[in-house]
Amino acid sequence: MNIKTRLLMATAAGIATVSGAQAADLPSRKAAPVEYVRVCSTFGAGFFYIPGTDTCIRIGGRARFEYQYGQPFARNDATTGSRTTGRIFVDARTATEYGMLRAYVRYDVSRRIGQIYSGSAIRVGTAFTGTSVDYAGQAQTQVDLNRAFVQFGGLTAGRTQSYFDFYSGDLEYVGTTAGSSLTTNLLAYTATFGSGFSATLSIEDQVERRSGVNIANGFLPAGTAVGTYAYTGDAMPDIVANLRLDQGWGTVQLSGAVHQIRVGNFAAAGPTLNTNGNAPDSEYGWAVNLGTKINLPMLSPGDVLYLQGTYTKGAPSYVLSNPFGLGKTPWSFGGVGALIPDAYVIGTAALGGVAVNYNLEKPAVWGLTAAMLHYWTPTIRQAFMASYIKSDSPSQAFIAGGGFTLGNRNRDLTYWTLGTNVTWSPVKDLDLGVEVNYIHANVGQGVSGSFIATDPVGISVRNESVWNGRLKIQRDF
Repeated sequence: MNIKTRLLMATAAGIATVSGAQAADLPSRKAAPVEYVRVCSTFGAGFFYIPGTDTCIRIGGRARFEYQYGQPFARNDATTGSRTTGRIFVDARTATEYGMLRAYVRYDVSRRIGQIYSGSAIRVGTAFTGTSVDYAGQAQTQVDLNRAFVQFGGLTAGRTQSYFDFYSGDLEYVGTTAGSSLTTNLLAYTATFGSGFSATLSIEDQVERRSGVNIANGFLPAGTAVGTYAYTGDAMPDIVANLRLDQGWGTVQLSGAVHQIRVGNFAAAGPTLNTNGNAPDSEYGWAVNLGTKINLPMLSPGDVLYLQGTYTKGAPSYVLSNPFGLGKTPWSFGGVGALIPDAYVIGTAALGGVAVNYNLEKPAVWGLTAAMLHYWTPTIRQAFMASYIKSDSPSQAFIAGGGFTLGNRNRDLTYWTLGTNVTWSPVKDLDLGVEVNYIHANVGQGVSGSFIATDPVGISVRNESVWNGRLKIQRDF
């Protein structure tokens, strides 16, 4: 190695030594560790930890399209209809020393066209949709806060499914069977006793259970137009309680409810009614339900049978449902009105041809429901549903309103339903299905005015049969 080469190597080594010393003298900062999203297996599949917290969260939703063909009753009826629904939910849970702390929020947004409409749905937008005028008001957008509640230990507060409910159309697309299916504002406490036993006491919104109060004045001749009574301020929430047993073979639940009926004076008094200005004393309706769910794995994995019976007195919303697209108006099946009020206002004495001393008389409504789900294959399942409902009104019961004069058109109403649906799930969380329902309504006594505009004035409709078919395409995530 010559002298020139040695000098070059020495110079390079010196430069490297100086550079290393300078780098070592510079301040340095370690990179913060990356906090990846971690799976939370404590509460089941789909949960993950919110970074930086001990709270587990799950986000999911649904997209659903339905198309219905139903029996028309007049030329201006919509024969078909569709509904598109989008759903999003957030479920946040934290394990604490007092038990689980949970917050759950679920929104549903629906657009309904044609036959699948509701007279009680919240309408968003104007009456002009697309390029045509929606004269019938059958194009509706609805935004629904379906659930929003907090759970802490045994306490539940917020908006969720009523604790009275058991089978709430779980296996159905349309939901025509007898029973209660209501999300409502409530404050509840659930106590667990071990071995699957639990009991719940719930204070629930009274307004959402109101079914109306109708004047029934036997002292006026049939055909006399009258006013209607209106609910006054509510003074007591609905009180709901249940006893429940959950076992490997299934579930059984006994539930009950008390419902206050409190009215003021006439909303629109007739010329000869309510001259003394007195309002009836408040009454209390009630309801009881017994339901069971039986698992049937001996037939096929996932098979289940529901049986349910409900009896109400002055609280018909606990047994009557209001499905979309089955009648000309809400609470109707074809031309037969199916609205049963909480109570009838009945005068007990006559003074100059005018009834005084008004009382509230409560109708009785009861219903039976059976529903079964069977898996023909792991991807093809079929549900069968049947239901029977009967109402028994006071003999003096007359109904005013709805464009009709005084008449006892809803006395002793009965109706029964049959339905089935077949659902194919080719992949997980995708449902393709079709459902067919048949409903027959009968007015046992009294006169039933028709809801069909083209029927002659004064026609009596005692029987009506309604059927529809519905297609469903649904993706959950």
